[in-house]
Amino acid sequence: MTDSSPEPEEETPVRPPFYSFVDGVAEVVSREDVASDSVTPRLSLMMRRVNQLMSDDATRRVYRPHGWSHAGFRICIALWVMGPMASHRVTAMTNMGRATVSAALKRISDEGLVIKEPSPDDLRSVHVRLTPLGEEKIRESYAVHLAGEHEWLDALTPAEKHMLLMLLEKLAANAPRR
Repeated sequence: MTDSSPEPEEETPVRPPFYSFVDGVAEVVSREDVASDSVTPRLSLMMRRVNQLMSDDATRRVYRPHGWSHAGFRICIALWVMGPMASHRVTAMTNMGRATVSAALKRISDEGLVIKEPSPDDLRSVHVRLTPLGEEKIRESYAVHLAGEHEWLDALTPAEKHMLLMLLEKLAANAPRR
C-alpha cells in the first residue's frame, strides 16, 4: 500500500526586508536608465550591509564588552602586528584620520595600553608602542574578534574565501585616490 498524500512542499526561505530594498534600487536604476547595469548598486549595497553587520557584531562581541573603541582596537592591532611606530605611520596603517588617531591614542595611553615617546630620529615626532597590559588585552580581545569573523566567513568554502579576498584586494587596489 502506498501513501498517496502529497509531498510536503519545501518552505521558501523568507528574504530579509533589506533584500527587497536592494531589489527595488536595482529595479529603479534599470527602469529609470540611471545606470548601465543593476548589479553594481546591488553589490555596493550588499557590501555596505555586510560591513555594517560585521562591525555591529564586533562592537557587541568585542569592543563594548572589552572596553575598546573601534579606533583604539585598530591602533592596538597595528602596534601588535607591526611593532612600535611613529604616530603618522599608525594613521597610515589603520586607514584613519589624524584627529581620530590622536584622540584614540590619548584614550588608550590614559588607560595604560600604549606609551607615547619622542622619536629618537625626529623630536617633533612621537613613537607609540604597546605596554605589556596593552599587548595582553589585544591578544585576548583579538581571539574573541577572530572567533566572530570565523562565524561570519565559515559560510564560505575555502575557495570562495580566497576568491572574495582576491576580489576585495582588486577593488582596494583600484580605489579612486583621495
